[in-house]
Amino acid sequence: MKRQLLLTAATVVLLATPAIGMAQQPNPTAPPATPTQAAPSQAAPSQAAPSQAAPGQGQLSAQDRGFVEKAAISDQFEIQAGKLATEKGQKAEVKTLGRSMVTDHGKTAETMKSLAKTKSVALPTALDAEHKQKLDRLSGLSGAAFDSAYVQGQLDAHRTAVALFDTQIKEGQDNDLKQFAQKTLPTLQEHLHHVQTLLPSVASTAPNEGTHGMQTSSVLPDGTLANAAQAPQKVSFNNLIGTDIYGENGNKLGDVSDVILDPQSGAATAVILNRGGVLGIGAKQIALDYALLDTTGERVVARQLTDDQVKAMPEFRYEDTTVSLGERSRKSGTDKSGADAPRTQE
Repeated sequence: MKRQLLLTAATVVLLATPAIGMAQQPNPTAPPATPTQAAPSQAAPSQAAPSQAAPGQGQLSAQDRGFVEKAAISDQFEIQAGKLATEKGQKAEVKTLGRSMVTDHGKTAETMKSLAKTKSVALPTALDAEHKQKLDRLSGLSGAAFDSAYVQGQLDAHRTAVALFDTQIKEGQDNDLKQFAQKTLPTLQEHLHHVQTLLPSVASTAPNEGTHGMQTSSVLPDGTLANAAQAPQKVSFNNLIGTDIYGENGNKLGDVSDVILDPQSGAATAVILNRGGVLGIGAKQIALDYALLDTTGERVVARQLTDDQVKAMPEFRYEDTTVSLGERSRKSGTDKSGADAPRTQE
């Protein structure tokens, strides 16, 4: 009996042994695991999610890029021209204006540098050809000629700057640059007004230097103007009040309400235009340089000016020292023709 039990147990063990051995052998159809299959979720560094472009010039619109470049060059020119004015200016008012330009435009230049750095935009490191030519022209002048050319240049430069910053406020895409323009524009408008009030005292006192775009004028014996940049012509400023003035594009800029005179010589230095309003009521008054007027045709045309530029100009305000044809006509009791108006201050 014992012997039968032992034989039975041995048979069971022999039958179970092949099954156990087969279970321990690897499955020939299953591919071996590889390191890349073990961690499929780990991507190589070059396959990481695309990084966002750094804020910089590539993200600025054409309007924003143009504004940054022009504003930076404008600041550079104002600082360098202002330094010339402090050194070469004849009148104390011109030296003071130059110092003010160096200070104020130095501040805006530093602000622009900070903005450009945050935007990764490279600012111009030198003046463009146009502004370098203007600076070279100023460097070659002295005395009264320098004063006249510098102030006239400031008038042109700040008209352009006011229009530039006003356009950026309206059309700029970058919020930081728009805020910068909004904050800076009032200062530029103050500069423009300051220059307009200073111009009559320097515009007609300088001798003819033949400077392009900075013509001087003198009063002839019969009360007419001879423009130094053109062939002699007789233009009676006494008859300008009430006359319509047109821009080079043919649009009406306004009608003349007064003529500003130089206190010493009595020469016409600027005309005051009425803009808008009804019969002069509610009209905005602006000052135009008299040397820009061309009266050779059927219309009186303001050279180098368009309606959009005039719109951006600040309102003219009379000062206690302002001398004008309208004021003299009222004092002398003459009509707007001013034939008997005195030539010099009484």
